[in-house]
Amino acid sequence: MINSFSLYIDRSDSQRHLNSHCLLISKFQQFLEPFKFPLFTDKFIGTLRYHVCKIGGARSTLENLEVYNNAPDSFFINIVVKGSDGLISTSYTLTVKDILDFPITSQTLLTTERLEISLLLPGSEPKIIEFLRDPDVLKMRGMGYSPIENIHSIYQNHHDSVYWDKYYFVVRIRKSSEPIGFIGFYQLERPDLITPVISQAPYESVKLSYALSKTYWGQGIMSEALAVCVPWFVKGQNVRELVGFVEVNNYASRRMMQKLGLQDYGLLEDSMSKADLKNTYRFVVYKKSILVN
Repeated sequence: MINSFSLYIDRSDSQRHLNSHCLLISKFQQFLEPFKFPLFTDKFIGTLRYHVCKIGGARSTLENLEVYNNAPDSFFINIVVKGSDGLISTSYTLTVKDILDFPITSQTLLTTERLEISLLLPGSEPKIIEFLRDPDVLKMRGMGYSPIENIHSIYQNHHDSVYWDKYYFVVRIRKSSEPIGFIGFYQLERPDLITPVISQAPYESVKLSYALSKTYWGQGIMSEALAVCVPWFVKGQNVRELVGFVEVNNYASRRMMQKLGLQDYGLLEDSMSKADLKNTYRFVVYKKSILVN
């Protein structure tokens, strides 16, 4: 039985960041293997992310982690968090009961003829990262990926009452429940991105993001998923402005944006971006304003 582990999150480039993220999850899975509770790893990582955001804010990051198993039923945790005010180091204890009581949304939220969509939980993240490493996926995306992770472990309708920051959903094939893609919604925190085509209204614009394993390209999978997920999310969260940024040569994604009712507003100002592939990309802005009944 492993009694402890530690990990430094390497953010020196996107590939090392993805590697560190996968290693964190795999170490947690090995470390918690003796605990045979359903979704125990997902719940433990959920509590950790909640604590990181609680002490550092929604945009804070975990920089270093040490976990010790105090047999038989508690864990001692040291973390270093990077928040808006710099690095914060703290220690705390979690019991097995604390972890088991932590709420998560694991059930399927949406289904289509071929697909099921649910909240992305930590255990599915390595599968998503695996296909994000594909050079062709990166090329169509137009930039390197940071790890796709939820800071929320449950999904709920917030409307205007709570700053929810971001949500990621996993797309699976119904027959196998295999994770093959994700859909993300991200609140643009002004002045993160100011352009003439993004409203300066007091409410937050929401950025749409998605990716699909190359194995499933050309089958209408992502169109099918977006067609049900986007209207459902927009209504549930009372989204008033939806925006997307698509690499100019990614014609499939540009068509999907148009099918969703987002209009082409031309090239994003100062949109030149260099990815790990050493290519330079330009991004087209798509936007849709939603009337509130």
